[in-house]
Amino acid sequence: MSNARWLIMGAALGALLPAAASAQWSASDDEANRQSMMADMRASAAANDRANFDSQQRQQADATRFNSSSGSSASGSGTSGGASVGPSYGPRASTGPQSIVATYSFIIHRQETSAALLARLEGEAGAGNALSAFNLGRIFFTGFDGAPRDETTARRWFGEAARMGHPGAQSQYGQMLYNGTGGPTDPIGALPWLKKAADRGDTYGQALYGFWTLSRQIRTNPEAQDPEAMAMLLKAADAGQLIAQAYLGGSVYRLGLGAPADRDKAAHYSRLAADQGFAQAQTDLGRSYIYGTGAPRNYDLAVAWLRKASAQNNAEATYLLGRLAIDGASLSQDPAGGSRMVKQAADAGNMEATGFYGVLLQQGVGVAKDEIAGAVMLERAAQTHDPDAEQNYAIALFNGQGLAKNETTGVYWQKRAADDGNVYAAATYCVRATTGMGMVRNAAEGIRYGRMAAAADVPRALTCLGWAYHDGNGVAKDLALSRDWFRKAAAQGDQSAIDLLKSDAALLAVSSP
Repeated sequence: MSNARWLIMGAALGALLPAAASAQWSASDDEANRQSMMADMRASAAANDRANFDSQQRQQADATRFNSSSGSSASGSGTSGGASVGPSYGPRASTGPQSIVATYSFIIHRQETSAALLARLEGEAGAGNALSAFNLGRIFFTGFDGAPRDETTARRWFGEAARMGHPGAQSQYGQMLYNGTGGPTDPIGALPWLKKAADRGDTYGQALYGFWTLSRQIRTNPEAQDPEAMAMLLKAADAGQLIAQAYLGGSVYRLGLGAPADRDKAAHYSRLAADQGFAQAQTDLGRSYIYGTGAPRNYDLAVAWLRKASAQNNAEATYLLGRLAIDGASLSQDPAGGSRMVKQAADAGNMEATGFYGVLLQQGVGVAKDEIAGAVMLERAAQTHDPDAEQNYAIALFNGQGLAKNETTGVYWQKRAADDGNVYAAATYCVRATTGMGMVRNAAEGIRYGRMAAAADVPRALTCLGWAYHDGNGVAKDLALSRDWFRKAAAQGDQSAIDLLKSDAALLAVSSP
């Protein structure tokens, strides 16, 4: 296998493991929350309009029936004059909102002005009506119906409604406190409000409480688990809350953060979030279909989901589509078109794409070969701890591709790639450390990295451990264990291990189990 092909394959295989998702709230999340609230208010307004119309029709029908039964027509009354005086009942209780105005003789369906609506709600909120205070918060948060969008005022009204016990306001107020929306940031003060909402069954409060409680713990201890936070997330996700579905699918179960990794559950919750149009979940689901993790491998479905996410400007999805085009998986093989998509994603700031575009430049795949520009791209991505870029930058340093050859610096980047999770870097580092190739020999350290990569069945790591036990290099000599490691490597197709098992006298002398 040529070195050029090895570079590209190394990056392709490394794409199996997504970078750890950061549990942060972005401006896009805040806008999505605003739009969701706006959609809910529009739906409520539409439902209210329908109720208003139905109420109007019922009351007009009542009036018609009253007039008919009172003998209002000259021909039917038998009275002199025959003039209709109309219904004599007083105003009826409206079943709709305040847009129904009843008089003694007819019904008018009238839309309140924004000013009148705000004045009415403020009066009701001032009298202790929690729902009116909550609705004031929603109006100012969204700028509904022409009202001024004012996050500071929205936060004040959500806080008033929260103190009156409105669970939806408690979750929204907690969210604004946590993010510093409309006022100072106060994560510590936010969580009790979210907990109040969550305990009263508010699914948005459950989603946010679980999300922020767990993510704060993981930030200091990646092994942290919180059964209460997980229970909240699961309730919210199963009730349809997008943020809980996305967090469970994209971080918790996919990366094993806060709960044991579970590819099936990761794919399940990513699918729920993807069905709601969340671009990152659509991308995660696309990855699942590419690699058969939590879902059967299906390139056609992968492309379908990735295209949905890419249409929403998700750079990671665009990058993966480019990779599929270069590899010819599901899409017609198109290195030039694929490289353009990879570059588009790189230009949008995706570091996976940046590192891989550096590989394409160095190898001239789908783009004019330019080793110097490729090395620059690789270094840029490597500086961000992208493990594939770190490994490929190390290889460029070993080979002097686009920059001065420097084996010492290459070893540094290869070890860093291994520490960041690139199992192919860990396998090669095993060889270097146990043999002293390009570095001071440290067999014990090499074996530790070899075991990391061997857990992923990387052939080079399996043979590295085989030789370590064969020669007693960093471990006690054990030919039976050596043979077992070489057999595992041979089962992965490693030709050197296959040949050695047939020719090495010491291994052949070991009795078979």
